[in-house]
Amino acid sequence: MIANKIIIFDFLRTVYDPEKLEFLEDAVLVLEKLKTKNILILYTSREGDANREKNLEKLNLKKYFNQIVLVDKKKQEDLIKIFNQFNLAKEDILVVGDRIKSEIRLGNQTGFKTVWLKKGKYSTEEPEIKKEKPNFCIYGLKELLKLSL
Repeated sequence: MIANKIIIFDFLRTVYDPEKLEFLEDAVLVLEKLKTKNILILYTSREGDANREKNLEKLNLKKYFNQIVLVDKKKQEDLIKIFNQFNLAKEDILVVGDRIKSEIRLGNQTGFKTVWLKKGKYSTEEPEIKKEKPNFCIYGLKELLKLSL
């Protein structure tokens, strides 16, 4: 079991399914449980969705996340800004995402623990460099509870 203080979640295909327009299976349950003992941050970009901010508001995500970080394009500097808000060690921050080329790489480059949700559209991507290898690999969000609680 990993004791975490901050869990940074990607949005699309990690928490929310953009094709079905609904939360991923067990997402709400997992977020509710994790929020009782952790700071949860949603980290997403506007890329390809000019209405992302409105869509996030409609989903009422503030009840699950302590903070929502919406950026134009995901960069390591964003994760460093999040880290600098808190007086924690980098090992106390976990990044959860479905893309090894994006969230996992950025989390690893920043020195955080990473969890790859190997499910859906990007599940066949394979790490090509060391920075793309996650610390943990899960196949459903519910597995995260075994790592984090």
